[in-house]
Amino acid sequence: MKKLILSLLCFTIVGMVYSQGIIKLDELRMDFNPKSLEIDETSNTLTFQVSEDYVGQFHANPLKYARENFSIEDFIEANQDKGYDKYTVSFITNKGKLKVNYNRNGEVISSNQRFVDVNLPNRTLVKILRANEGYSIVGTKHLAFTKSGWTIDKEYYKVKLENGKNKKNVKMNVTRDATGYAVATLE
Repeated sequence: MKKLILSLLCFTIVGMVYSQGIIKLDELRMDFNPKSLEIDETSNTLTFQVSEDYVGQFHANPLKYARENFSIEDFIEANQDKGYDKYTVSFITNKGKLKVNYNRNGEVISSNQRFVDVNLPNRTLVKILRANEGYSIVGTKHLAFTKSGWTIDKEYYKVKLENGKNKKNVKMNVTRDATGYAVATLE
């Protein structure tokens, strides 16, 4: 009986080791396609699907991500023959989007961001739960707007709270301290 159990154990180990073989993948080829920078004729916009290096990278600072990972100059050059006065570029992720309006010179006219089910900063989370004892958070939204340039003019969180059958919505204005850390205040 010992030999049978040891034999089965050996076969199992050999089988597991053998199944860990190396699989060779085909070569990945990437090409530049200027068609991807052409504006959609029907909506006069470009939709840019965001590719994050880590989860939450885009939401941490969407305007910075757009400035560093998208070249409006290349986009304008690819569409210069169409004679548009302004360009709208939408950056989309599964949590939300950033919409930036540029003029013909590539300067930001305005932007708006909308993200859902985001993690709130710890200080904000504590403020909400202390001010609304007995409630639990069931949904969050983060909204921000600019009127011109890359600096956010208005930013706030909308939080949906629930306590059994009671429901409540809370809006918190967000300001940034000197270090850039978000500080939210209840309305």
